[in-house]
Amino acid sequence: MKQWTEILKSVFRDGGPSTCQFAITNVCNAACDFCNFSRDKLERSDGRWVSLEDGLRSLEILRGQDVGFMVFTGGEPTVHPHWEELLQASDRLGMVNLMVTNGSTLSPRTIEKFAKSSLSGVIISIDSQDLMVHEKNRGLKGVTQKIKEQLPLLKKSGVGATASVTLNRLLTDFDSLPDTLTDLGFEAVTFSFPLTTLDSSYLGASESDLVTFTKEEMHQWIDRVEGLKKRFPVLNPKASLSDMHAHLDSAPEAFPCLGGLKQFYLDWNLLLWRCNSWNKPMCHIFDFDGSQRVRDGCQACMVDCFRDASVQQYVALSLSDGVQALKKGNLRDAWRHVADRRNLLSLGSAFENLFWLKRV
Repeated sequence: MKQWTEILKSVFRDGGPSTCQFAITNVCNAACDFCNFSRDKLERSDGRWVSLEDGLRSLEILRGQDVGFMVFTGGEPTVHPHWEELLQASDRLGMVNLMVTNGSTLSPRTIEKFAKSSLSGVIISIDSQDLMVHEKNRGLKGVTQKIKEQLPLLKKSGVGATASVTLNRLLTDFDSLPDTLTDLGFEAVTFSFPLTTLDSSYLGASESDLVTFTKEEMHQWIDRVEGLKKRFPVLNPKASLSDMHAHLDSAPEAFPCLGGLKQFYLDWNLLLWRCNSWNKPMCHIFDFDGSQRVRDGCQACMVDCFRDASVQQYVALSLSDGVQALKKGNLRDAWRHVADRRNLLSLGSAFENLFWLKRV
């Protein structure tokens, strides 16, 4: 209850807690075709791990800047020798923690560590409705059986499990995907739009025929994702999907991205970026004092984890803007923020995923 009280205070103060994706390593044990984190593409000498000391200091700085949600990622974060200590430290600081993983290290012992660290949920990558095809692309033999065996234990431990599916040509029977995800034990799915180039240090993109689509094909994929909402919990909000249609057509989009204001990406070099698609970092994390925050209404990309979260947080930021305008005696601006029609769309997007938001 105390946590939700603090979140509500933060909403009125400045639009709610921020979220940071912390890539604690660029090393991965998988060999995915459409990702430059692949063990086949990253030279061993180029492998990087955030030191425990630097990681702990970074978490303290982020918490001091009102970051309330941490998403630990990589590479594969569970190959980091100190991932458990970092999760526990984040939990002690009062942040809600999620982890993105390929599921290869799931075991009763790992899940015990998750629970001990108060991890709210894991986001596990799935590339195809055909699990043998998924394993071949990942280069992780037996990983889907491991996921299926461990997800019940994960759920019993109070840790949620969401599938993360990049739209790609290995999804040859999209309509059967919900059955596959249900059989594996997932509670929900979030879809990522394919990336073939990125300007930041993030390596989760690669030129590949599996993720190269025409504009028309991308429109079709988005329609499929929205249609799937009727059969399985899909975390991508309808309003965000609508904006992605508009983005493809270079048409006006409803919602700005909050990357650099409420969403951040911190890499293994301790460079803080407004998102994992931007062309230059904001600063070194040790220099982050809040003055580097940016709010410019960016709509430059289709990175789902930033765009979707921005849609859902828009109403909180709009409410905060209205409160601040009211404090200054500017009634017209206050009303403009509160009466913004996008607030209802944003609120509706949050309600779409209420079951998931309650978990975290």
